[in-house]
Amino acid sequence: MLGFGNSPQEALAASLLAMMLVSIFASGLMRWRGPIRLTDLLMPAALLAAYWLVYNKVPAFPPVGAVNKVFYVIVIGTMVGFAVEIAAQPAVRVVSLFQPVAAAVYIGLPRLGVASWEVVAAAAAGVAIMWLILRGATARPEDDVKRGGVVAVLALGFAPIALLGASSSSFQLCLLFAAGCFGILLIHVVNPVFRFGGASSTAALGGLISVAYTVVLITRNADPIAIAILALCVVLPVFSERVCRMFAASRPFPRLFVHIGLAVLPAALAVAVAFLDYGSSFPA
Repeated sequence: MLGFGNSPQEALAASLLAMMLVSIFASGLMRWRGPIRLTDLLMPAALLAAYWLVYNKVPAFPPVGAVNKVFYVIVIGTMVGFAVEIAAQPAVRVVSLFQPVAAAVYIGLPRLGVASWEVVAAAAAGVAIMWLILRGATARPEDDVKRGGVVAVLALGFAPIALLGASSSSFQLCLLFAAGCFGILLIHVVNPVFRFGGASSTAALGGLISVAYTVVLITRNADPIAIAILALCVVLPVFSERVCRMFAASRPFPRLFVHIGLAVLPAALAVAVAFLDYGSSFPA
């Protein structure tokens, strides 16, 4: 539970502000004083910080329960992803695509004997999301910021879906992570110096996918239509370069704006659909 403020709403607002300010400071400091490769650790650190703010604990090992497993998925993903980034960068994509499968089996273990097809479907969806975000070679500095921005939008869009799926803690976790991501990326909008590498892929994006697994596979109360629409967040940005060519947008900032904007549209629609589907039963 969040520990700031007198009411849950005040506590969440204070935590969101703190997360964004700390992320801006850390990202700015690393931009001017640290090697670009270390910026790969910023988004995993933001997700771990969000986890600690929500649950106020480091789970015992071996973890019991899906929520506790998520913490170690992030920690192990950070170590493995960053190590692969340093030692064998071409292998980053292979490791990243394997992560959603391993996480789905690990978190969805209680469902394997009951509805294994759900775990298989979740793993396939996770791999597809990972591939769509990582697809293509990083040819321009803003490409890594684009990937990070889409991850932030995914977290923001999934937050209310998690809340409606009876997981208020995942709702808070996703909001805090999104705030951290936006804070990290804010100072990289112009002249970016940011790396979305192995750790960001396996720990930040992979960790967010794992949070979704806890809602979809364990609580099993998420809105499937809203989730399907939210998945378009990683599909529409694939066409951002075509849109930019149509409008003759060649500068980095307009390209970044179009890319993230195409991710925001389905996220907003997914939230609206979830709200309409639940109507008056939307949690207060």
